[in-house]
Amino acid sequence: MDLKVLDYLSSGVIFITPDKKIGYINKEASKIVKRKVGDKCEGLFSTCKYNCPLENLENLKKENLNLFNVTLSCCQKSVCHTITPIFEDGIFKGLIEEFKDSSQLTEYINKLKEQKEFTNIILDSVIDAIIVIDNEGNIIHYNEVAKRTLCKEIDDIKGFNIEILLGISKNRLPEEEIREDVEIETPAYGKIKVSMLNTPLKNGKGKVISFYILPECMMSNNSSKSRIITKNPKFSAVLDMAKTVADTNANILIEGETGTGKNVLAKYIHMISSRRDNPFIKINCAAIPENLLESELFGYMKGAFTGAYKDKPGKVELADGGTLFLDEIGDMPIYLQSKLLHLIQEKEFERVGDIRTRKVNIRIIAATNKDLKELVEKGKFREDLYYRLKVIYLKVPPLRERKEDIPSLVNFFIEKFSNEYNRKVKGVSPKAMKILLDYDYPGNIRELENIIERAVIVCTGNYIKEEDLSIEISNFKKQDISLNKEGYSPQFDEPEAERIKRVLKETKGNKSLAAKILGIHRTTLWRKIKEYKLDKISYNNINSC
Repeated sequence: MDLKVLDYLSSGVIFITPDKKIGYINKEASKIVKRKVGDKCEGLFSTCKYNCPLENLENLKKENLNLFNVTLSCCQKSVCHTITPIFEDGIFKGLIEEFKDSSQLTEYINKLKEQKEFTNIILDSVIDAIIVIDNEGNIIHYNEVAKRTLCKEIDDIKGFNIEILLGISKNRLPEEEIREDVEIETPAYGKIKVSMLNTPLKNGKGKVISFYILPECMMSNNSSKSRIITKNPKFSAVLDMAKTVADTNANILIEGETGTGKNVLAKYIHMISSRRDNPFIKINCAAIPENLLESELFGYMKGAFTGAYKDKPGKVELADGGTLFLDEIGDMPIYLQSKLLHLIQEKEFERVGDIRTRKVNIRIIAATNKDLKELVEKGKFREDLYYRLKVIYLKVPPLRERKEDIPSLVNFFIEKFSNEYNRKVKGVSPKAMKILLDYDYPGNIRELENIIERAVIVCTGNYIKEEDLSIEISNFKKQDISLNKEGYSPQFDEPEAERIKRVLKETKGNKSLAAKILGIHRTTLWRKIKEYKLDKISYNNINSC
């Protein structure tokens, strides 16, 4: 056969004789390496001194040696290098070495490596655990958070089936693109509850599963369960501070808008403190008329006033050894504030109509939706009491500032009300979730809870849809919210009095329903109606606000 036909190949071909000389070289190879027949072959490739078969003839096998990303010594080009030993009647005759420029391929592979490294950096920076599984449920990719969450002892969890590391089969994963709270069991943490999202790969050859552990702070409350849920950095910092100070006797002041969960936080602090086995007593300073608040707080003696037929201990006395939670402290009348200050300083008090001083061992937590500092400046709140209460200050962010918590809160409320009303609601449709995420929640978590409670009741399927959401949310969804020239949306920046008036009109004066829509307590609504002088209006015939 005429070997000149090899000159037409785009690959370089060289035949090396047993004495390490070039027995043949085609045009492409000669052009690149600048060698000719008869020249020695040493130094052609960067790997010659490591991989040359001629250095070990007795172990030479009759198979190809394929090398990738080999550098040519003459020009530093990257090539794919194939070495094929030639035998004739069992006698070694030489080597055929073939090489082809792989610079572009090498560049492409390097870019892929960079892209993979970049992707891994991004995945490892996400707070969610992320795993990619094939159609059999075997893990083909994961981030560092998933590795720590699932199994700390194993160096590489690739290839493991999710049934082993998550305790659930691929058939029990949430429905596609619907986030759900799911109970899993991992070697690292045991049985835990996570918020999980299941997304199919576009090529149909697997799924991406992302999840995060739900931080559960379980607290008994009339045989029901409450839970603090957050992924928000601000609220997480508040919880961290709460944990730090829980086991001290320092007074705590919690500020936050109505419906943000101040009472849940107060009870959480009590439950993780050493006082947890003693009473947690709450009194709402705004819900009790001023003339009754003192006797409710400190108790009274028989005959102290008309209707006092027997001695009665107050909330302070009932809280002895535990925690006294003063909700809406900003509504406490000035004359009572001095008595509260004495209680805080001396840990003693007197019942109404009594001359005997009683000692108590209590920890005081106060909460308000008002700016106490502003009330101090207006002379409506004692400055000395303000600083006595504010030994530890916790500010609960409103729900509009922690929207990353909405999916978890929604799932929690769905589970709660599904059990309560014996429904089989599993989650929320993507469109309904978008509406829930876009809304600003003037009533905060309480308003969200009311929205989900109604949706669970009226939902006819397994998933809450747009039409299942309340009128407030539906109106918000349908309207085209646009900013005016001052840069705000009239719906959410309207004065509180106007908003209350509007909701009362929509509910035809039904104050219980109005309070639910507004996300406030009925007593708070009554107080605000009186404060804004809205109690004289007929809401059946009210003009449009």
